[in-house]
Amino acid sequence: MKDNPGKNKAMGQIMREAGYKPKTSRSPKQNFLDLKGTAVAMEQWREALRGSGLDEAKLITKYNEWIDATKIKSSLTEPDKEVPDYETQLKVKDDLRRDFGLPVEKAVTQEVNIKLANLIREQQERYGK
Repeated sequence: MKDNPGKNKAMGQIMREAGYKPKTSRSPKQNFLDLKGTAVAMEQWREALRGSGLDEAKLITKYNEWIDATKIKSSLTEPDKEVPDYETQLKVKDDLRRDFGLPVEKAVTQEVNIKLANLIREQQERYGK
């Protein structure tokens, strides 16, 4: 799923965009995730995935490919060579952490993005656009 517009959004924000009232979306776990209907829908989704041939073994195989992902680095002056694809490897990290029930480090990423945006703004002000 390369294009996933909700990937970096909070669950409450996604609920509001789906039409839930702001008050309801403030407690997504209580008002959506913990509901029996949500659990039933999630299990139906899992069964549909299994029925399509996507099962745990296939998913584990893909995770292993992503963890060891490589790419070809091309150069005009040197021969092409296979190198680790760190971008892909880091993307799968959050999925695996979520699957194992470990915290996902979103706050750090947001902080880095804010600091980077501020640094760019400072540089533009100092040196012009």
